[in-house]
Amino acid sequence: MHLNIIPFVRYRYKGEVVPCPICNSKENKPIARIDRRLKPLSTVMCDDCGVFYSNPMPTKAELNHYYQNEYRKDYQLAFSKPSAKHIEKKRNEARSRYEVVRREAAGDRLVLLDFGCGSGELVHEFATHGHEAHGFEPGATYSSFARSAKALDITIQSADFRNAVYAPKQFDAITMLHVLEHVPDPIAALEQAYAWLKDDGVLYLEVPNMQGYEFKCFEHFHFAHVLGFSRDNLILALRRAGFRIRRELSGTSMVAEKAHKGPCTVAIDPKAAAARNHADYSQPVSMLAYVRYHLRRGYRRLLAD
Repeated sequence: MHLNIIPFVRYRYKGEVVPCPICNSKENKPIARIDRRLKPLSTVMCDDCGVFYSNPMPTKAELNHYYQNEYRKDYQLAFSKPSAKHIEKKRNEARSRYEVVRREAAGDRLVLLDFGCGSGELVHEFATHGHEAHGFEPGATYSSFARSAKALDITIQSADFRNAVYAPKQFDAITMLHVLEHVPDPIAALEQAYAWLKDDGVLYLEVPNMQGYEFKCFEHFHFAHVLGFSRDNLILALRRAGFRIRRELSGTSMVAEKAHKGPCTVAIDPKAAAARNHADYSQPVSMLAYVRYHLRRGYRRLLAD
C-alpha cells in the first residue's frame, strides 16, 4: 500500500526549518500538527503576512522526487495516465480559463505558457484556437500524457520552473493555476514568470483561498500544498516579484502585469490578514466536527453527481 495514504504514518521527508517564504519573517505561530489525512505534518502561520507554510519545509530535492514520482499517484490515483473524470474536469476548466486570458491579453495570436501544465488541457485549448502554446510539468506521468495528445504549435517540457528552458520575454500570457501553493520558493517562481513574460504581457494566477473555506482547520493542510495563501499575502508575493494587480477575479484568483505599467492601486494589510487567519485557524476542532464536515461534504457530492 502507498504509505502516503495511511493515517498517522509520517511522510518520508526530513525537511528544513525556514523563514516565511513570502516576507522572510522568522516570527510564526504553530497552527496544525496533522494534515487532512490525519498524518503528522507541522504547519505554521507567519506573524507578519499571514501565509501558512509547512515547517520544516521539504527540501527542493525531496519535493522534486515527490512530484516526479509520487504526487499524481498520491492525489489523483493516476498510476499510468490521468483518469477520464480528471480529463473531463480539466477540459471544462480550460474552456473558461481560455476566455479569461483572451479578455486580458493583447493580440490575435498569443504565445502562451502554462506554468505547471499538468495533463495539458489548457495548452491544448489554446493550440486548438490557433495560438502558440507551451507548458512544462515536472511529473513524468502527466507531462508524457500532455505530449501524447496531438495539437499544432504545442510544446511540453518535462521540467520544473528551475530547469525549464524559455527565452526572456517570450510570452504574451502566462497562466499559473493552482501551482504556487506547491512551490517552497514562490518569489523565485514568480520572478521566473516575470522574466519569461513580455513587457505588455499578463499573468493569470490562481491558488486555493484559505479564507474561502466553510470549515477552517487542519483539513486544508497536506504535504503537496507547502503554502496556504489568502488575498493579501498573495498580492504581497506578486509585488515582491515585480508585478502589480491588473484585475481581481475573486479572493485569490487574479490577473497581474509588470509593475512598470503604472503605480499599484490595490490596498493590502498583511498584518490584519495574519490576525484574521490566526483567529480562524487556531481554534480547536473536535474529531466529531471533522467527521460531520466530511459526511456533509460527501452527501453534497452525491447530490451533485
